[in-house]
Amino acid sequence: MNRVNAFFILLLMTAPLFAQNTVSSPYSATGLGERSFNGTQATRHMGGLDVFTDSIHANLNNPAGYGFLKVTTYSVGINYTNNNLESASASENSDLAALDYLSVSIPTKKFSFGFGILPLTSVGYRIEKVSQLSETDIFNRYEGRGGLNQAYISLGVPITPNLSVGSTVNYNFGNLFYRTGQFRDGVANGTFLVNDSSVSGLSLQFSVQGKIPIKKKYTAQVMLALQPKGILDSQNSRTFYTQSLSNQTLTDLAEIDLSSSGLDQTNLELSEIRRVGLGLGKNKKWFFGAQYNLIKSATFNNDFFKRTSVSYRDAKKWAVGGYFIPNYASFTSFWSRVVYRFGFRTEQMSTIVNNIPLTETGISFGLGLPLAGLSNANVGVEISQRGQKEAGLIQETIVALRIGLSLNDIWFVKRKYN
Repeated sequence: MNRVNAFFILLLMTAPLFAQNTVSSPYSATGLGERSFNGTQATRHMGGLDVFTDSIHANLNNPAGYGFLKVTTYSVGINYTNNNLESASASENSDLAALDYLSVSIPTKKFSFGFGILPLTSVGYRIEKVSQLSETDIFNRYEGRGGLNQAYISLGVPITPNLSVGSTVNYNFGNLFYRTGQFRDGVANGTFLVNDSSVSGLSLQFSVQGKIPIKKKYTAQVMLALQPKGILDSQNSRTFYTQSLSNQTLTDLAEIDLSSSGLDQTNLELSEIRRVGLGLGKNKKWFFGAQYNLIKSATFNNDFFKRTSVSYRDAKKWAVGGYFIPNYASFTSFWSRVVYRFGFRTEQMSTIVNNIPLTETGISFGLGLPLAGLSNANVGVEISQRGQKEAGLIQETIVALRIGLSLNDIWFVKRKYN
């Protein structure tokens, strides 16, 4: 069995892992869930810059970058995330570990291609509220889980040694599960309403990557990328039931007929995304770049599952970042060959809650640790914050440890002994 086939089987075996909750946030209740970052850990440690490409790393979110790839690359990423949630009156912590991506990228003489799987969105929350009606306590519970995954295949073609174009075809699939429950003090049964959607559909992405040599020592990099608006099919069901609080027995289970209202099958919009990036660097020494992302999400609508207190706007992201290598060719110092990465990002999120727009700001740091041959391990930390408790919202402070492996073909070459 060759290496690519073995890795493809690994992709199939681990696909169910991406169905696990990768987020714990009440804001994931909006839209299609919290949108994941579709790139490697090395890219994320630089603030999410997709503009940087080289010959040994896959750039999962910039298919034109495949045109510069020179070695077969196997990539895997995981994360461990702690989320501290605070309101004006309470606080809570949650911890999650998740698989971020699995991919393989293969160069040929005339083009390069790659395929893999990664999470696109994630839903994970549980909120409980207590209210009173005629001096009776009413307990309300809101919970959601699931999300969408993305299986993709990308192609990058070098037009010249310094210009490449690329495209990606994504198959997006997954389930969105939302449940609302209500209990009354002194009543033996609680009532529940479940909304469940099975979502699938295709989307495309295109990008152009250019490199401009400057005085033989430096290289400027430019990226333009577009993901056109996609339409996803959503197969929906709605169920009502009561449940005993003492023994969890379900009674009065009834599936609501959605066909008469046309809600049994609806369309969901996967928003158009535009990205532009620019950077300057010295080969195997340093790089610094900036990027702007625009997500056209203002028109998003979910006819099947509406949120009365939520509206949407176009999302915008500004990011800067880069790396520094003290001495790439050092034979005496391991730490001189380490890649030191850094990044900063600020985002105007798409969600507006109770007429208050959400924003998010994050900083990241990472180390690219050299392994055998051209392979490397990427370890880093990202700290971000969103929501403002002073405005009556939940404030989240997120600390994420992210680890990625980029294993090049030379990693798998057997050693020969005399």
